[in-house]
This record gives sequence, C-alpha cells and structure tokens, in this order.
Amino acid sequence: METNVTKEQIQAARKVDLHRFLLHHHPNEVLQEGESIRLCCNHSISIKEGYCGYTDFATDETGNSIDCLIHYFNYTLPDAVNALLADAGRAGTGTAASMPDAKADTGTQASGKGQGKPFVLPEKARESMELSNYLSGIRGISIYVVGDLICDAKVMYQERTHNNIVFVNPEKNFAEIRGTNPNKPFHQVMYDGDPAAFWWFKKDGMNSNAEVAYICESSIDAISLYCIHRIYGNTANGLYCSIAGVANQKRIDRIKAGMGAAGLPVILAVDNDDAGEQCRQRNPDCIYAIPRLKDWNEFLLDIIQKESDRKPNLKRHLY
Repeated sequence: METNVTKEQIQAARKVDLHRFLLHHHPNEVLQEGESIRLCCNHSISIKEGYCGYTDFATDETGNSIDCLIHYFNYTLPDAVNALLADAGRAGTGTAASMPDAKADTGTQASGKGQGKPFVLPEKARESMELSNYLSGIRGISIYVVGDLICDAKVMYQERTHNNIVFVNPEKNFAEIRGTNPNKPFHQVMYDGDPAAFWWFKKDGMNSNAEVAYICESSIDAISLYCIHRIYGNTANGLYCSIAGVANQKRIDRIKAGMGAAGLPVILAVDNDDAGEQCRQRNPDCIYAIPRLKDWNEFLLDIIQKESDRKPNLKRHLY
C-alpha cells in the first residue's frame, strides 16, 4: 500500500459520507439514534446521516471524516484517506483492502453465509514473550494466571505477524485482539456469524460448573477481576466473561439467559464511567460490581502498587 496521499485525495476523502462509512465498516462500534449515530467509545460524538464529519456535544469540537477515523478508530492518515476513497469508489493510492481493522468490532461472518470475509483466527507465534511482558509487566496480571490461560484454558495466545494478543473463546467463534505496544493501541473484535458470542474462562477449569458469572467489558478486565479475587481469597467458581464493550446487549442477554436457566447469579462488572452506568440502567435485573477506579485493570494496578509499598515482594509471591 502507498504511504503518501495527495492534497486532492485528502480533500476528496474529507467529503465522504462518514455516517454511511461507519455503519458499513464499524457497525458494532456505533449506536443508532434516529438519523444520527454515536460512537460507543464516546457517546458525546455524534454523526448525522449524510454528513461528512462529526460533532462532540461535550466540547463543541467538530471534525471531518478523516479526523474521526484518526482520532477515534486509530487509523493513520494514509489508511483513513484510502479507506474513505475506496468506500466511495474513488480509491486513490489504495483499495478497500487498505482499511485497517484497528478498534473495530468487525462482525466478521463465516464463509458460505454470503456476508463479509471468512472468519479466520490469526496465526499463532512460536513464543509468547510480548504477550507475557505486556500482561504481567504493564497490566499487572499474575504470570501464573497468564500461563494458565495460555496452556490450560487455551483461551489466549500471541499472534505471529504483529505480536498482538488473541483472546479466543473455547468455541473458537469469537476473538478479541489487543496490541502489545502501549504506544500504539490496537483493538479488534471478530465473530463467526453469531453477534451474541463472547469470550470466557472459569476459575476452576473450563469443564467445571460455574457458581456465578461476571460480565466485564474486555478480556483484560475479566482477567484483572479474577486476579483481584485471587488476591482477596474469593473462592467462588466464577465464569469470567468479556463482552468487548457495553454496546452489544445480545452478549449480556445470552449470559443472563444461560445462568438464569441454572438459577445462578450474574454480576454486571462493567466500567465505572457513563457508558457503564447506562449499561447498568439497561440491566436492572443484574447484581452490580463497580470498580473503585475507571476499570478493573486500573483497580488491580492500584491494589498492587499500594500493597507493594507495604510488602515489596507482594507482586512476586502473593498470587
């Protein structure tokens, strides 16, 4: 793919219908509200139908189609220009294949169903060094937990090409992909035709009977909550789930239905922010667990820091 774009191509890309582009390429990252859509990652961002830009009603900031893809979907300038032009049928330096999947819930469909590309999991790397360094060194997750989830539960691995972390559910029909470079955030969600599929693991083994389900916004948050429970001695056999963002109510409903059929509780453990509060209001039948900070990983890091100040060897020995 070419890395340079001309001024003419940039000007043309700025005028592409952003509303239609996002509904087509990022349908699960936006919320439909009448003739407008809002971004799931920031509900104050609104895009009107037929409009080639966005408005942030919290700050009165406005931007064009390129600005939106760069600021909120982690596109580079060439990627944004090429994707918009390709979508509008006016590709300049690239084609539709140029469009990155960064921060996109792609909703990839299985082959043979007439929609999208085949669902293919990324190829595994031979080792998991970047994965372990990122989750343990940066995210504060126990190296023992990392090892268990890779080797025993087999619900995550490091992919070969970009060293991203692939969180894949046991059914192998849903994957949440996270970058391991903290300076270049990357997030992608894939599923094989079933928008209610989600990522999960169990405390006492994948074949055990769960006693309670915890619904978290991301795989890292679900693992972080599990680590917090380990630190404080929570012995219940939890089903730890990631719904990859609060916008997909179908995933929440499936978990509630499965646990409800067994007469077991569901604890909604989404983020401590406006989007999380809206999710809690949509699900008044759930018990709530709200992290003291923004999310469970921030809470875990805070616990480790405070306890490590008292006990320098805590991080190495506690769990």
